[in-house]
Amino acid sequence: MSEKKSELGDPVEVFGDMFTKLYIYMAKEFKETFGKEGVEALKRAVTNFGHDRGRTIRKKHEEMGLPINVKSLFEYYDLPGDKRFKRNPIKLTENVRHSQTLVCPYQELWRKIAPDSPELWSLYCDTAHQAIFEAYLEDIICELPLLLTKNDQYCQFEVYRKGHKDEIEENRGKRK
Repeated sequence: MSEKKSELGDPVEVFGDMFTKLYIYMAKEFKETFGKEGVEALKRAVTNFGHDRGRTIRKKHEEMGLPINVKSLFEYYDLPGDKRFKRNPIKLTENVRHSQTLVCPYQELWRKIAPDSPELWSLYCDTAHQAIFEAYLEDIICELPLLLTKNDQYCQFEVYRKGHKDEIEENRGKRK
């Protein structure tokens, strides 16, 4: 990469920010133009996007000969790491992922661009993650009891296959 081009920033961060902005600008338009129906359409679109992404990840994993489980989903996820995210990994097994996201640059952008629409920030998180994960593995549950987009101190990811919730650590975060 040329020196001038590198001044544009890390391509992973630039693309992440563009996608994040695209979502929030579209979400605001849907809400402002169509009201409740627009927000419902947005939720369906995010779900469809998540399902497509989850199916694509699964197909690639099958082609690679990986086992289809929670551990593979997260160890071989479809995105390169954005170093601005700060995470606290707690547990990752074939059946469970328990982690905390301490810093999320996407929610920081959403707060700046759409400070009057906090319900749109969490709509993405609540909808996209479950849709991606369930399309990858049909018996997966994604619980997000804490979210930065809901003014919690961090995002708490409790992702598990049905029948394995008891493997999530006992020190689970709860919204106050």
